[in-house]
Amino acid sequence: MRAVAVLSHLMSKEGVLGVESVARVVKAVEIFKDHQGDLLLTSGWDYRDDSNLEIGRVVSNYLIKNFDLDPRHILVDTNSRDTVGDAYFLRRQLCKLKVDQLFVVTSDYHVARTEIIFNAFFEPAISVEVVGAKTKSVDQDEVRTREESSLQAFLSTFEDVDLNCEDDVMRALNTKHPFYNGSIYPMLKCT
Repeated sequence: MRAVAVLSHLMSKEGVLGVESVARVVKAVEIFKDHQGDLLLTSGWDYRDDSNLEIGRVVSNYLIKNFDLDPRHILVDTNSRDTVGDAYFLRRQLCKLKVDQLFVVTSDYHVARTEIIFNAFFEPAISVEVVGAKTKSVDQDEVRTREESSLQAFLSTFEDVDLNCEDDVMRALNTKHPFYNGSIYPMLKCT
């Protein structure tokens, strides 16, 4: 079974997807059709303080409305708060579904870090290919620095964690990761 995951970026408080989110969705649909995908995945929580809309659901609705896709081919996860969460929570879903190939769509500047994170969580059980939607940010030094810093944080957070063990990953998220442990956002209550 082939799946295509589109990693969400930004949206307005009204649920209007930002330019990068739309570019990612368009690229994901292209890959889904070109590779005869079986499943489209969206992820993301209600990250905005001024809205209770979950970006994973907003992206799913956008796919259905703008690309006339069958909702039965779309799986939404609303636990994820970042790329690490995307990989972990989507893996929980995909392992149950016997997916053997996963295409992950993000922005071009985010491909290298996404490959490392998704491969750490998925391979060798599921083959992963990361594809980047074109942006104007790919050559910006500030963006490259932020990506490298985030990669180092991932490597440090999960240095001694068995990524194949659900309990170990959840423990690391709930103790070491500021997006999930209550340091920045409320502590994760996984669904």
